[in-house]
Amino acid sequence: MDISLGLRWAFKNLQHLMLYGRRERTKMAKNGKLGWIDWELFKQIRASMPLASVDILAIHQGRLLLMRRVNDPGRGVWFIPGGRIRYGETLNDAVLRELREETSLIPVSMEVKGSMCHFWSDAHYVTTFFRIDVSGDIVCMNDEHDKYLWVSVLPDDTHPLVREMVERAGIFEK
Repeated sequence: MDISLGLRWAFKNLQHLMLYGRRERTKMAKNGKLGWIDWELFKQIRASMPLASVDILAIHQGRLLLMRRVNDPGRGVWFIPGGRIRYGETLNDAVLRELREETSLIPVSMEVKGSMCHFWSDAHYVTTFFRIDVSGDIVCMNDEHDKYLWVSVLPDDTHPLVREMVERAGIFEK
């Protein structure tokens, strides 16, 4: 177990809760400071250029965490935790933040498994996906998902992008 990763996660989680509570909104840099981004402006940005994101293949005792999305894109299908990289964030910081915000799971080890593009009807994401082994299986979801499963075989209604990431990362290979 990489104790420094666990301690870093715990410190960032405590810091996050003290500063922001459970949920943050999309932020952007404005005059050198972070501020709130207008939703209409964000939709214009999303429609005109790729966005950088991270996705998480969270593993506990050989099983993969799937979460059912409540928002577009991907509403109602099984996906994996993840999200946009914020201004000034490293890949590692973004993936640990997303794991904390969407699951509250504690990471034990983390490895970059690849990158790919997500093409949605209204957005283009370039994502880096990680395998993160976690220490427990009790998930505290935020409002982005309504259900979660730990699986050793992907259900039929798993999003094709997740299937591709799982295959490329060799998650269920013996």
